[in-house]
Amino acid sequence: MYILIIVFLLFIGASWGSFLNVIAYRTSRKESFLKGRSKCAHCKQVLNWYDMVPILSWFILRGKCRFCSKPISAQYLLVEIFTGLLFVLGGLFIVDLSQIILYIAVVSFFVVLFLYDAIAFIVPDRIVIPAIIIIFALNLFVSRDIISILLGGFAGGLWFLIQFVVSKGRWVGGGDIRIGILMGFLVGYPLIWLSLGIAYVGGSVVAVILIILGRKTFKSRLPFATLLLPAAFITWIWGEYIWQWYMGLIL
Repeated sequence: MYILIIVFLLFIGASWGSFLNVIAYRTSRKESFLKGRSKCAHCKQVLNWYDMVPILSWFILRGKCRFCSKPISAQYLLVEIFTGLLFVLGGLFIVDLSQIILYIAVVSFFVVLFLYDAIAFIVPDRIVIPAIIIIFALNLFVSRDIISILLGGFAGGLWFLIQFVVSKGRWVGGGDIRIGILMGFLVGYPLIWLSLGIAYVGGSVVAVILIILGRKTFKSRLPFATLLLPAAFITWIWGEYIWQWYMGLIL
């Protein structure tokens, strides 16, 4: 029974991830994600339902379009698997309906913002502003700690605003300021500092690895939201334990 629940959550999450892929792709191309059927990015052939079964179809088709045999980006497979695993993770510890709604909202907005920034190096206001409003409202309803949430959002936004002003927009962009507010509204204060620390340390590790592999140089630009959002999610789920461990090392 336990295995069946995991498989069910994995499938539902993968299906939702497939939809989030569509949102990110079409939004980045200024297209509506609510209209029109899915098509091959190469030959524009309308896809059949059995060509879009989450995870399975990619392997059955061997990563190629049924009609033109052009490769299907592994991004679709990876997002479906990753979102499915996030749903399984949520199913392990969330039982309250309000927490489930918040969790799905966080996963949805974070995945879309992550993909959009990875594709276009932009944090679009039409996605991040609704994310800020909705996650603030839902988190306030769940945690009821308005002081922590407001201080977290203020600290996160101010951190990037100072960098934006000092560098005149060269170090960070306006989208990073809004991502900072979003992170703070989710993890609260003082965990916003832990979240930022994880993002910067993790970003440094990723940058070094990419440089070693020859994928980036010291002058290359990394999509910053793809580092900040995972750090915020990790802090949201495990932040209290990480903070206690860190403080234990210091003390």
